[in-house]
Amino acid sequence: MSEPVSVNGRQTFYVDLDRAPELLAELDGVRAKYEEARKTAAELGNIMPPFADDVTVEVFKKLGERAQGGEGCLYDTAQGMIQWIDDFKAAIQKTIDEHKRIDEENRMA
Repeated sequence: MSEPVSVNGRQTFYVDLDRAPELLAELDGVRAKYEEARKTAAELGNIMPPFADDVTVEVFKKLGERAQGGEGCLYDTAQGMIQWIDDFKAAIQKTIDEHKRIDEENRMA
């Protein structure tokens, strides 16, 4: 059975509830990859330049900014995707719980 799942009231997806546990497990795998990307971005933001010349220092500064420095940086993008996955998983779990509750009510009636 396919049920609509809304994430933060903005996006709606249809999820096959029979396969929801499999979907949740796959989302955990994707989330782990974004956690690794976030960790890598943090590491990239802290690399010391191997040489002190102006060009090398500037290149490493720009790398650090792209990795961790504000809007559109790699770290924030990974963090945003982690949050989206967490919200999506919570919405799926809420739908599963609601479906179980309705089934239980129907069984009791």
